[in-house]
Amino acid sequence: MTDTIDAILMASGSSVRFSGGNKLLALFRGKPLVRHTLDLLSTIDCFRRIFFIAADPALISLAQNLRTQIDPRLEIIRNEMAFLDQRESIRLGTEHSDADYLMFFPCDMPLLDESTVRSLVNARQTGKICRPEHDKEAGSPVLFSSVFREELLTLGHTERGSTIIRRHPDKLIRVEIASRLPLTDIDTVEALRSML
Repeated sequence: MTDTIDAILMASGSSVRFSGGNKLLALFRGKPLVRHTLDLLSTIDCFRRIFFIAADPALISLAQNLRTQIDPRLEIIRNEMAFLDQRESIRLGTEHSDADYLMFFPCDMPLLDESTVRSLVNARQTGKICRPEHDKEAGSPVLFSSVFREELLTLGHTERGSTIIRRHPDKLIRVEIASRLPLTDIDTVEALRSML
């Protein structure tokens, strides 16, 4: 396929359930949680551009350093309205991308691996949404065909990408992943300790 795919990294969350500050800066195996996602994507060549959307100056600084050192595909977008929750990150990423496919990544999944990402990329079809699952439990990242661009740009209050999936269940491609581990996210300090 010769179509284009952009990665959109959503790093604007408020970490409400994480008592230790911004969870994406918490250390996991010697480096900030967010760095695991950034490092992973820097090794995968199928993405034309990598949009990093954040509000915290420390996260923006970290990403700027990575762009300088490692990956010129990385574009940093400051989220001035992070209080609008995930929908604003989705809107900003979609607004900046003109790719045929957009893949949305949370940045709190340190065990996400290249195999999982490539399984989604390889399953893509025009007009479809690809989502990883393990034993019928849905996960992230999620890949959207650009035919959903307008819906991604106009999500309402409290709506997320899952809202679009519920509207179009016939457009969903479920990609089965052999293990739950790559899809495991971290929301609390206890979850971080448990994963370590």
